[in-house]
Amino acid sequence: MKRTSYPILFVLLIVSGLYLPSSFAQDYAQWGLPEGAKTRIGKGSINDIRYSPDGTILAVAGSVGIWLYDAETLQELALLRKGKYGVRSISFSPDGKTLVSGGSDDVMLWDVAAREHKRTFERMRSISVSVSPDGTTLANQNYEGIHLLDAKTGARKKTIAATLYRSNMLFSPDGQTLVGAYSGGPIGLWDIETGKLQKTLAEHAKTVYSLSFSPDGKTLASGSRDRTVRLWDGKTGQLKETLIGHTDDVHSVSFSPDGQTLATGSEDKTIRLWDAKTGKLKKTLDHADYVNHVLFSPDGKTLTSADSYHTIRLWDAETGTLRKTLTGHGVWIVGTSFSPDGKTLATMSRDETIRLWDTNTGQHKMDLTGRHVENIGYFERVAFSPDGRTLAAVSGKKTDLSGFSEYTARTIARKSGDKTIYLWDTDTGKQEKVLTGHTAPVESVSFSPDAETLASGSADKTIRLWDIATEKEKKILIGHTASITSLAFSLDGATLASGGLNGNIRLWDVNTGEHKTTLTGHAAEIRSLSFSPDGEILASTGPDGTLRLWNTNTGKQKKILAGYKGTFWNVLFRPKGRILASQSGSSRASITLWRRIRLWDVIKDQEKNTLTGHKRGITSVSFSADRQTLASGSEDGTVLLWDLPAVLNTSNKTK
Repeated sequence: MKRTSYPILFVLLIVSGLYLPSSFAQDYAQWGLPEGAKTRIGKGSINDIRYSPDGTILAVAGSVGIWLYDAETLQELALLRKGKYGVRSISFSPDGKTLVSGGSDDVMLWDVAAREHKRTFERMRSISVSVSPDGTTLANQNYEGIHLLDAKTGARKKTIAATLYRSNMLFSPDGQTLVGAYSGGPIGLWDIETGKLQKTLAEHAKTVYSLSFSPDGKTLASGSRDRTVRLWDGKTGQLKETLIGHTDDVHSVSFSPDGQTLATGSEDKTIRLWDAKTGKLKKTLDHADYVNHVLFSPDGKTLTSADSYHTIRLWDAETGTLRKTLTGHGVWIVGTSFSPDGKTLATMSRDETIRLWDTNTGQHKMDLTGRHVENIGYFERVAFSPDGRTLAAVSGKKTDLSGFSEYTARTIARKSGDKTIYLWDTDTGKQEKVLTGHTAPVESVSFSPDAETLASGSADKTIRLWDIATEKEKKILIGHTASITSLAFSLDGATLASGGLNGNIRLWDVNTGEHKTTLTGHAAEIRSLSFSPDGEILASTGPDGTLRLWNTNTGKQKKILAGYKGTFWNVLFRPKGRILASQSGSSRASITLWRRIRLWDVIKDQEKNTLTGHKRGITSVSFSADRQTLASGSEDGTVLLWDLPAVLNTSNKTK
């Protein structure tokens, strides 16, 4: 019989460890896109928030860059983005004309009105930045110490030999003192003129996360991991009062502009408002998750908060009424996958959510809800069923994704660490069914092409075939001697391929449950499997850095493509016999390579293009069913949608 030759294309994605067919409702989704990308879903994580001195702009620093919002409406104004990395810390000049940012890309100055980069103070990587009240001095904290710089020229005035914790560093209102916290609890106060340590405040039992001066400089507030808030005399350093009430770490403290109220945010999911003079609790505001930032607007009328879900909330500072909520920022993406009809994108994040997005508008459609969603840990693998009724997702502590079937989608099944598979209706986001039977955590799931069967592989070394309609177990396939980490059906549904933790691959007859053959060669677990359209070739990948092609009739290996050791590939055959595959690396890979996606023609061993644009490591890749779009999820909390035909037609040589 004549063998079909399959030209192969794959995407090489090395890690450290959505363009969809229509216009986006929000123009900001196209701001600052890298070459080849069509849109961005999500705004990244939040590291710092600051108001402009006149209170008209709310600046949010994070993994993507600096987002500028209208402080009243929360309308997006601009995205300030330059360099390879995200922004850790920001500080406005007193006149509000300049915004200073610090991060791994050195210290940068931005023209706020023009929304443009002004200059970079090179070789000045930063953990925290703060501008003095008179605007002449810039304090930059990094792992070498605290550097006092001329705010205009960047010339170094003085260096203070102190290694601080990542808490905010700030000037006293009179500009004569700089305050910062060491790891473990002590707070240091330094004289700006001499650079000498004046006082050490050592009452906290654990690390101090946040500091804030009252407007008159008479009181310094500190929030700590020891769950307390302490008020200190800003001049003498004497402890004035200890505020007790939070039941978990206190991450942020902020005085109101009139100095009458102190706001504190904690991991106990509350904001507490205290009378700054008496220390009495005035009000408690409940938050959805850990509160990482609290900040008063310059006029004192609004209290702004940000939580670990990276949601920003605006509160009426007087009444405690929630006025506005800003969503779109998010945490580390661990998985992405398109529905077979391309209308929905599912994303999984380390905030333990599965979110569904409308790929035509880019709008967030819903979060999946139901039993154990908040208790099981973050999800990793999702796969829409071919008929569009079911999606399978994985929870745990890995960072790979199984991807979707070839057809359409509606219900979601989640593979969970509690040995159970959950099914959701994606129209409503509600849980539909529960499949139980495995005696150890489920490691992989896959749907048959007719959408009638779900295969699940487990650490109990068994594969179970489930009837989706009846929720009954149809067969148990036994033979693996290690956990089953990957599954794939042939397109005719007759054969099931299973990959194990030990690198072995088994082929099974789906109708009879009989073992057909075993494929050996991988040196580590199998992360991804895909059949060619005619079922004669199986592609497999794993963290041994290789992509292997197998003849499914003979069990012989046809080709090996070697990658970088410690990396793994996600592989998928394209229509008409072409393969699109992705390679991802571990956190031990070169930092330079974390954020790259490389496109290759495997037959020619020729690199077609390299895609860059994420600010942190890429954790997942998925492809739309028509293979026109590549979605890449990243540690930076965003998903980029790449125009595949365009980037494949643009070689590296022409870039």
